[in-house]
Amino acid sequence: MAVSPNSCLLAYLLTFMVLQLPTLDSAPFDVIAPQEAVLALLGSDVELTCRFSPNASAEHMEELRWFRQTRSPAVLLYRAGQEQEDQQMTEYQGRVTLVTDGLPDGRATLRIRGVRVSDQGEYRCFFKDKDYSEEASAHLKVTALGSDPHISLGVKENGQIQLRCTSSGWFPEPEVQWRTPSGDSLPSAAESSSRDAEGLFTVAASVILTDSSVKNVSCCIQNLLLGQEKEVEISVPAPLVPRLTPWIAAVAVVILTLGFLTIGSVFFTWRLYKERSREQKSESGSKERLLEELRCKKTALHEVDVTLDPDTAHPHLFLYEDSKSVRLEDSRQILPDRPERFDSWPCVLGREIFTSGRHYWEVEVGDRTDWAVGVCRENVVKKGFDPMTPENGFWAVELYGNGYWALTPLRTPLPLAAPPRRVGVFLDYESGDISFYNMSDGSLIYAFPSTSFSAPLRPFFCLWSCGKKPLTICPTAKGPEKITVIANVQDTVPLSPLGEGSASGEADTLHSKLIPFSPSQVAP
Repeated sequence: MAVSPNSCLLAYLLTFMVLQLPTLDSAPFDVIAPQEAVLALLGSDVELTCRFSPNASAEHMEELRWFRQTRSPAVLLYRAGQEQEDQQMTEYQGRVTLVTDGLPDGRATLRIRGVRVSDQGEYRCFFKDKDYSEEASAHLKVTALGSDPHISLGVKENGQIQLRCTSSGWFPEPEVQWRTPSGDSLPSAAESSSRDAEGLFTVAASVILTDSSVKNVSCCIQNLLLGQEKEVEISVPAPLVPRLTPWIAAVAVVILTLGFLTIGSVFFTWRLYKERSREQKSESGSKERLLEELRCKKTALHEVDVTLDPDTAHPHLFLYEDSKSVRLEDSRQILPDRPERFDSWPCVLGREIFTSGRHYWEVEVGDRTDWAVGVCRENVVKKGFDPMTPENGFWAVELYGNGYWALTPLRTPLPLAAPPRRVGVFLDYESGDISFYNMSDGSLIYAFPSTSFSAPLRPFFCLWSCGKKPLTICPTAKGPEKITVIANVQDTVPLSPLGEGSASGEADTLHSKLIPFSPSQVAP
């Protein structure tokens, strides 16, 4: 069959055009990123991926760059088959890497380790090959669940009960709700929020209860981005509305009736004086009996010369050089991160470890506010915000806000007649007895239900607010006595700046958590 000259010419032209098409390496391309933001939990690892289109290998790209607002310095720069760390942003050094497994398939994945709040925002991936370049943007959202809510209770002058709920470590800013057992919401009287140095939110909300039929109220804090919440419930005591007792009402009637008669008024006044005298004598006798009982109980116990263990102290706690006093500061010390050190709750333990016997010590709280003292298991969780309850190994009482509380699962309010300035802690290991006394008048503050102990116990101290007045362990009446105690491994406390556990070049920046002791600094 004959072939026309025109058909041959057309075939040659098509062949020539195909041979002249640009190769893949120099051809235009697109970069595609996910449209939806990637959600990451604070402290976790996250991956952001851009895809090269057409779906071909990106191993031999001239340049692959991830950046934020400006291209240089970059979050990550990959050039000539290697990451260029000298052109990387300081805050991402050692935290980001390129997942090269996806490059043959045209995927450039940026992996960020230990996500921070500051990592939230837009990331742009930039591809360049010869004279052609293209970029796309991906978005990262960071979120965090905060601590369990803590509810404190106060009573206003008119007898209304006011509740205050606080929690920290949230991102983004959470929503706070007050609820009744039936699920109804209660309007907050006031709300506030603040951010710490890491960008996490601390929130506080208060509510005033006007309905006396409400017996239980819960504080719920919600992370709307995660769709998760934390909730704690408190039992509400009966309204403290002043009421006249029948006896006072009867006296008022008698006074009104005899008010017109001088002799009757004098007689009534004399009777009232006599009754008050008898009451005062009775109260004085009761107080003397209580103090005598305490003296007998102290005699039967081994009075412990408790000292503070600096290796367990939270970095915001400053110990005095005698290891008997401690105060909370706004500044944070640079200290070795030991397993036994509290990193969230501002707490410190005593050196003494109890595995048997009966023991007693006193703590001078003075007129400072917001403290907790007691006993805890030696192996309690010291990292994070686990609730301080007997189930978690804590038996303690506290002053928080305007009220005294026993640290039970649902905080137990303690209606004390007078604020204690010195608290006595009594421990009977075998009988499972832990009780607290006001050493000013001998009255019982609180006694925990009898518990069977199976692990070593240690003295426990905590401060919730800063102040110049320290929390002080009182000296024993006759100096240290022989007690049934397992001695701590560290018998000495360093008085010079602590250096162990520091990185190279950081030794000069570490500061001792021991500060000079001065008797004038102790709370009266």
